[in-house]
Amino acid sequence: MGFAEKVMNDLGGAMASVLAALGVRLGLFGALAGGPATAKELAGRAELAERYVREWLWGLHSAGYLEFDPGSERFTLPPERAAVLADERSPLCLAPAYGLVPPLAGMLDEVAEAFRTGQGIPHEEYPDGLYRAMERMSASWLDTMLVEQWLPAVPGLTEALERGGKAADVGSGSGRAVLAMAQRFPGSEFTGYDLHKPNVDRAAAAAADAGLNGRVRFEATDATTGLAGPLDLVTMFDVLHDAPDPPALLAAAHRALEPSGGVLLVLESNAAADAQDNRGAPGTILYATSTLYCVPSALADGGPALGTLGLPFAELAELAGRAGFASTEEIPLRSPMNALYLLRP
Repeated sequence: MGFAEKVMNDLGGAMASVLAALGVRLGLFGALAGGPATAKELAGRAELAERYVREWLWGLHSAGYLEFDPGSERFTLPPERAAVLADERSPLCLAPAYGLVPPLAGMLDEVAEAFRTGQGIPHEEYPDGLYRAMERMSASWLDTMLVEQWLPAVPGLTEALERGGKAADVGSGSGRAVLAMAQRFPGSEFTGYDLHKPNVDRAAAAAADAGLNGRVRFEATDATTGLAGPLDLVTMFDVLHDAPDPPALLAAAHRALEPSGGVLLVLESNAAADAQDNRGAPGTILYATSTLYCVPSALADGGPALGTLGLPFAELAELAGRAGFASTEEIPLRSPMNALYLLRP
């Protein structure tokens, strides 16, 4: 009975996640963050049908997301919950993560077949909604932490970029990290490398819109052979564990870095040294993402498919040492999901 209760709670969480994904897509959390509302009032704010909104409200009230006042018949999203569900400028915002649920669940047939055959699933077979959700997730920390906290945590790095340095982002996606750094350091040059051509096209368009084309470029190039130095900074954000050849990618970064002061920043999942210690909600979320996306797509690229939690500190340090790096250290983060590492040549 105790385990049956756990399963019921997990199923309830899965259903709540789908309702939350719907709420994020329709702007319901943002509308409710504006103040308490009845179903009719919230439907008016969001320009939606009241009957649907009412059922959504009761569903997430049942899940413990919302509060309800019987006297006024109004639902409330308290400010501390709004910071997690409605404010994408907040470093604690988890709303974009709900966007992973529908596209990953929609790939169950393909993943089940991959289980039977052992084959991978190419990136292009996943729906575009998955990549949009990933971009929004990364934006929650790139926009609030990268230039304000992570780069200043490396002694001398911001000064080098302010003087006019050169940096590269490997697996640059739609260019969020590159654009954030380029805007902060107008005297430096930045290059983004990504194997997925649609990502490069989106990033180039974003750079043009931001007026950064003169010192920002994006290339649909394999960084293991195309990374050009000498560079003051190379970044790999949630990239290395999915790479077709992680040792070769680290070796390429080592060759490209300026020997006396260049650094490599690697963001990876916060993985325990022993897989059995990756427990609880963070481990479940990351292993599910790994099963449904990271392992299949990495296998399709011919990679070792390390998995989302496949690079704990000791494993990364060992790979870095073999690639020629002299030191690997962790930069403290207040995050249950991510770990940031600093590698020096």
